[in-house]
Amino acid sequence: MMNGNKVDVDLLRPGTVPISPDTVLWFEFLLDQSLLINHLQKPNPDPSPTELITKFITAIYESMKNEVRRTDIEPMEVPNVEYEVEPKLSLKVLALKILSLKVAAVIKWNPVSIRSTPFKIQSNLLLDLLLFTGNKAPNEIPNIPNVNANPSGHFVALHAYHRWLNIPIVNANPTEVSSSPSEYLFALVIYHRWLIATCMHKIYSTSNNNRMNGDIIPTELFCTNENIENSLKFLTQSLEWQTPPKMLTHTCFIFLTESSTEPQFKWDDAIPISREEFRAQIHYDIGTFCFFKENYQLAGNHFQACSKYLADMQDSVEFCTVDKDALDNYLIACLGNFDKKSLFEEMNYCEANNYDGILNVLIQDNKLREIPICERIILEMNLAGGLSSGKYTVGNDLLVKIQALNAVRCVVGRFTSHTFDYNLQNLEFLIWATSAMWKSINNEDKHLLCSYFMKVIVNLESEELLNRLLKHEILSDIFSDIDVDALRDSISKKEEVPDLLKDAYWDLQAPNKNPKLEIRLLELQIISCYDSQELRDLLVKLTIKNPNRPIWKINPNWELPIPLQSVVTNIPRGFLQDFSYVLLAKSRELMLSKDFGSSIDFLNILQKEVDGSQAKLSKLISWEILLVQISQYFDEWPALHIDRQELISACENCLSNTEMIPRTEVMAECVLCLLNLRRKEFLISFNKPWTYIEIASAISLACQDIAKIGKTDKKITNKDIWDLIVPIFATSSQSKRSSSGANIIHRDSPTSNNKVQLLSFLNRLREPTALSVVISVLARLYNLLNDDTSISVNVEYVTLWPSTISSISSYNTVAVTEALSDLVLQALRYYPTKIAWLHLMGDLCFSNSNYDNSLRYYLQSLIVQTDYFNHPVRNDDHIFKRMIKCCTHLGCHTQAAVLCQFLEQPDFTLAFRSLVDFKSCNDSVEAYYHCFWDTNILEYLVHLHHKRGEYQRKKKAVHTIGMLELNSNNNNEIHREAVNLRKRTFLQALCRQYVR
Repeated sequence: MMNGNKVDVDLLRPGTVPISPDTVLWFEFLLDQSLLINHLQKPNPDPSPTELITKFITAIYESMKNEVRRTDIEPMEVPNVEYEVEPKLSLKVLALKILSLKVAAVIKWNPVSIRSTPFKIQSNLLLDLLLFTGNKAPNEIPNIPNVNANPSGHFVALHAYHRWLNIPIVNANPTEVSSSPSEYLFALVIYHRWLIATCMHKIYSTSNNNRMNGDIIPTELFCTNENIENSLKFLTQSLEWQTPPKMLTHTCFIFLTESSTEPQFKWDDAIPISREEFRAQIHYDIGTFCFFKENYQLAGNHFQACSKYLADMQDSVEFCTVDKDALDNYLIACLGNFDKKSLFEEMNYCEANNYDGILNVLIQDNKLREIPICERIILEMNLAGGLSSGKYTVGNDLLVKIQALNAVRCVVGRFTSHTFDYNLQNLEFLIWATSAMWKSINNEDKHLLCSYFMKVIVNLESEELLNRLLKHEILSDIFSDIDVDALRDSISKKEEVPDLLKDAYWDLQAPNKNPKLEIRLLELQIISCYDSQELRDLLVKLTIKNPNRPIWKINPNWELPIPLQSVVTNIPRGFLQDFSYVLLAKSRELMLSKDFGSSIDFLNILQKEVDGSQAKLSKLISWEILLVQISQYFDEWPALHIDRQELISACENCLSNTEMIPRTEVMAECVLCLLNLRRKEFLISFNKPWTYIEIASAISLACQDIAKIGKTDKKITNKDIWDLIVPIFATSSQSKRSSSGANIIHRDSPTSNNKVQLLSFLNRLREPTALSVVISVLARLYNLLNDDTSISVNVEYVTLWPSTISSISSYNTVAVTEALSDLVLQALRYYPTKIAWLHLMGDLCFSNSNYDNSLRYYLQSLIVQTDYFNHPVRNDDHIFKRMIKCCTHLGCHTQAAVLCQFLEQPDFTLAFRSLVDFKSCNDSVEAYYHCFWDTNILEYLVHLHHKRGEYQRKKKAVHTIGMLELNSNNNNEIHREAVNLRKRTFLQALCRQYVR
């Protein structure tokens, strides 16, 4: 049928779908003879010519099967008898055959187009051509296999079809055909060209391309050795024809009319084919087949003949479809014909043939400079790699010669990045490479080479190289007399190097040294040294040289914490003070660079050095060791190789020490360590007015309350953590007391500093429940400050905190957003499969209009939840509604429409509105139609595309809605399986797009 500018012949048989008023049925092609040709002459006809041929012949096959049944021929058995009375083909079948042949004539019997149809269509089309051009009663059909060998399916109908036409089906060998009509000869040529092409492409044409309506045509029945030999013999004989057959046009086949009883033809409308065009095409076909069979010599002969006839060809009727570029490549592959090829192609050919003749090519390129320098360097590198791996076995000097030729090419090409090994033997090859092109280059290039050799002689101080150049037969005039004198003077006046510069090591004890320089050299050695024994020796030397200079002044980057620095500087001046300061500074430096083992080694060495002589310093060193161990534990979390009980005991002893208070950093790390190791009882009962203890205690209390939620109906009653965290984000300095009475934010300390310290503390949380508590507090605060349910974020425990907050405008919303985002990302680093946190990151990205990242986190949560969609997707309207909005904002309206089905109650209004926005759609539109399962949406798509005249999209939607698993009469299990399959397919496609 025809709809607008598109033609559809699907409704060739009665169906249940009402016919549109705009539909034109197939037989109207017969009533209006210009209708078919006008359609095919469009720039991009839809359906295409090959699609029309397929539809026509498919309808023929269906009609013939019905006729076979009406004549009582069983579908799985062919009687081996001869019929005296044979039925004739119906006028409908004949009309459809003529229509298909007309279409094939319009595309000029192009073999590539014909082979794009299913094999069954190809064979039927060409057999029809043979039958009609042979006046329906030829003696035999070329190379048709005996169907009795496999009397089933398609061949049963084909067998009956040929019996109706009174044509025996045998393995024929046409030899005497020169006296046949021109139209029949043309049909034979097309048939035999198709057969040998099918033999070459049968590896591709034996797949689903051969399957139609449950029937399979095995190409092996056509592509027998006997048939191939007959076809090659026929095509070879056709080259001797003095007058080639004429090419059939669409006017040769006359439409049937209401008064027709037999098909009529007008063979006089055929177009003559020139001898050159005919022979060029046949030589090319035979040559490609010989090439396929690896008979390269014979193939080359045919390709040469094809090339000759193409050059002589003047007028063309487009019977010849030879690709000239492909022909040139075939000639190169078969004959190695480089007569008119570039030097670059010659180089590649030599490389493929074990570098045979490569030197001559490179010498020619040094003169002509056609090959890019980078390609020549790649050639050199490939050969070097192949020689080192044993891939190539070539002459020992081939690589050096290529390097020398490339060096000369780089000089004249002003390319300075090439390297060359200037030893005595290689210099000989360099002279050889230069002499090979010397007489063919201009004066400018000679000047470049002259300057190049002068630099080499000066750098190598090689008088021998100069003498060789001057004695060379070709290069003797490379230097002028002035240049020669200058080079000899430069070599003879070479100054001796002072003995001091020849020494590999300058003795520090040498006389006449500058004491300040000697001291500074010692200081630099101390800064760069990380060996304790060598440090000890260097410090002794430095103390002797400069006993009054404090060691901490030699490196301004050595900064110890104030308590440590105070204790060290109070040690009596001497070696112990310097050694303690250096080891502590280097230990801290190693800890910050995450070399924890070396850092602890330095502290242990210092601990042994102190050996009780400095009790306070010894205690501080033990805490510094603990600090490094905690840092290592956090960095290598969960660090199962570390003794946790020992670490817990050390932290508790440090915090419980009453004789001396640890410095703030050590306390904070100990508190964090105990909190991450779930020592909540100790932190709650540890009553000291320290900020970090307050925070850790509040988090621990909240964790205990959360643990009780599942066991009782009680809610969290302790809000200390809320009171501690929320004031940090106030825009002005405030003072707030916790329930314990401790000041958390002091008036004399800026809020920003408190915020930084708190966030630094929170970002080092590792224990999942503690992280959940803090994240839920920040998420609740974030929702209260935004005060917009459409962009609110959801996470576990978020509803346990206060639902109101005073003076919203006095809080920094941006700071809260950044803190929450950083903390969740840090948590996902250690717990990447936590679904609640993945949802939260998706919500955060959504609320900040970062829709592609929002989709990424939502999809990651679904991946974790369903084991990459191997389990059914759960209904979660919150997630899917936001995914729909994300897709809409990104312009992916088809994806949004598909997601509308995922809701517990599908949102048809939103889906329909999304499907209308195709013109501004950024996704693949109909590529997602197979993911729809709701028939309401699919019916809307069919209606929408029909209204817009979008044939292909409508066809896709109709095909989808017609799938058996979407039938409304299916039981719930089949329907559920179909839905789950489409959900999985669609979500996996989204993951490939958004999850990186």
